[in-house]
Amino acid sequence: MYCIGCPTFLYSEVALVSIPASQHRQKTHRMNKKHLITERTIAPYYFVAPFLGFYIVFLVFPIIFNVYVSFTDWNAFGKANFIGIDNYIELLSDSRFFMSLGNTGILMLMITPIQMVLGMLIAVVLSQKYFPFPNAFRLANFLPYLTTPVALGIFFAMLFDTHFGYVNKMLELIGITGPDWFGKVWPARFLTAILTVWRWSGYTAVMFMAGITNISDTIYEAADIDGTNVWQRFWYITLPLLKDVAVFVIITNMIGCFQLFEEPVMLFTGSGMGSHSIGGPRNAVLTGLWMMYDTSFGTVMRYGYGSAISVGLFVIIGVVTIVFKKIVGKEEY
Repeated sequence: MYCIGCPTFLYSEVALVSIPASQHRQKTHRMNKKHLITERTIAPYYFVAPFLGFYIVFLVFPIIFNVYVSFTDWNAFGKANFIGIDNYIELLSDSRFFMSLGNTGILMLMITPIQMVLGMLIAVVLSQKYFPFPNAFRLANFLPYLTTPVALGIFFAMLFDTHFGYVNKMLELIGITGPDWFGKVWPARFLTAILTVWRWSGYTAVMFMAGITNISDTIYEAADIDGTNVWQRFWYITLPLLKDVAVFVIITNMIGCFQLFEEPVMLFTGSGMGSHSIGGPRNAVLTGLWMMYDTSFGTVMRYGYGSAISVGLFVIIGVVTIVFKKIVGKEEY
């Protein structure tokens, strides 16, 4: 019914009366359900918002800012002048940078195979059912990873000191003249590799132990019924089933070698008894990260060029990782 001149509120009242009570309840239920779904959809974002905030502020923004700084000549004090790709042109012609990459490749070849084999053997031994005091040995195996690099540098500097170190003293007892670990190129590289392997083998063993734990006991029980020995179980069961873990460990070890910094710095600078020189003897253990640190925070403080070095290392690590993934044929890593 239409009434000329009737107030507006009369129409609303008539409309409410004309709607059946059941339809009104259904409409209210749908509105409440929609509101509840909206709250459930938004609620998880409230919980992850603090993490996302810290992630953006302390990771995403520094990466973006670092890329921006790599296109400038900023030294942290003056004005950051935009110079384009000049830093990258200088990087491609810097023989010191390519020397650091060569040192990284040599150290990688010295560290990765030994660390892989040693970590796997430790994992297999500690995963045996009848191994005595397994938790105590696992803790002792993981302690080097938890030790501060400064303490490790001082400890190894005392062990391998050319004149007073315990290692050279023990070599003299069997008639061998110990090398100058801190003054020669290859002894310095071997010393850096020894320290790195000793520190990170426990971490590698933990990764392999996690993989061994995921292998079903029924497989080993079936192998025992077939009369296999320990070596056959390791070679034909454990090793093939640890392939995915091994690929992951190799990739992380390669990335870790490109990021090698604390071990050589603690050995060959002021914390130890080394030569107190950047890069060790004749830059034998100069790594890309050490070069970046020295360029950015050393005497010259070239933040722009140091940022270009870090971006270059990032690109190289990405390329090496992609190539290795293609070689092993695994797309899920």
